[in-house]
Amino acid sequence: MTYADALRHIEQARFAPVYLLTGEEPFFIHQLLSRFREQVVDEAARDFNYDQFQGEGIDPTQVTMIAKTFPVLSARRLVIIQNADLIKDDREVFLNYLDAPCESTVMVFVAAKPDLRKKLFSTLKKKAMSIHCAPLSEQALAGWISQEGKKRGIDLSEEAIWCLKEQIGNDLFLIQQELDKLALHFSEGKKVSLDMVQQLMAGGRSHSIFELIRALGEKNLQQCLALLSSLLAEGEHPLFILTMLTRQWRLMAVAREALDAGKSEAAAGRKVPMPPNLLPHFFKQLRNWKQSDIRRAFDLCLSADSQLKGGKQSPSMVLEMLMLDLCRPLATSQRTGYTLPFLESRS
Repeated sequence: MTYADALRHIEQARFAPVYLLTGEEPFFIHQLLSRFREQVVDEAARDFNYDQFQGEGIDPTQVTMIAKTFPVLSARRLVIIQNADLIKDDREVFLNYLDAPCESTVMVFVAAKPDLRKKLFSTLKKKAMSIHCAPLSEQALAGWISQEGKKRGIDLSEEAIWCLKEQIGNDLFLIQQELDKLALHFSEGKKVSLDMVQQLMAGGRSHSIFELIRALGEKNLQQCLALLSSLLAEGEHPLFILTMLTRQWRLMAVAREALDAGKSEAAAGRKVPMPPNLLPHFFKQLRNWKQSDIRRAFDLCLSADSQLKGGKQSPSMVLEMLMLDLCRPLATSQRTGYTLPFLESRS
């Protein structure tokens, strides 16, 4: 059963006595456990009929004894076992319980990646109702963001959705927080544009990371240094800036490879996960970047990453030197290896 199937199943309130909840998307697992708590046991009786345990150090005898206890002022009892893959001792107690589970108890075993070679999980796979929470694909993530926005009364443009994905990644917890903030700032039914999202995510900053990326794509050194100084002064994290720049090189590398192979910009654009409205400007910038420039940009960012994590140089100096090197023509840059010569001389 998928996450969506599980939501519908829980709403129907026809519960199985035992569930195995797996998958590597913690947000979906968290959401399903919340729905179990809400639907299995009434809030007024929850203190008497809800127990949660951790797999490590668990006492299976105690857990199964609670599971066999008749619920108090409720039709059901709920028992959740988190990190069930860490259960080590007395698995036979659980195996015996699975042979004849209590019908008035809903027991949920939670394990992101259970080892199905172990008897407990191979038995759960056969006897429990299985729910798998897989991470969203790139395309599915965009649809999920759009749907979650509409639940909050906001209509996100394609560019706004792309911005959320680019700046946050696939952390659904953080995306949900940003959507909640957007819903607070914009009236219901409002069409939310790219500029609106960037402004809100900037958290009051006068400039956004995307302005820096745009200036860097144009190799406008003066503007890059001014924007970098502003972002750092207003609290943007240096490693986040570097991460966003590295993402841009990945997009450029994919597009440049397609163009160098003789494909048209329209064909190359289909390989770039970016809204169509933003592609013309992206390809205009890409004309300033050969494949050798992009490879060098990756090397420079790797060097800057090491410098930032090493902590020997100030973040502003590391990133300023990165801007200088990235905007400098390849022919005049005498860089070799993975370290910044300017920074190396000061270490």
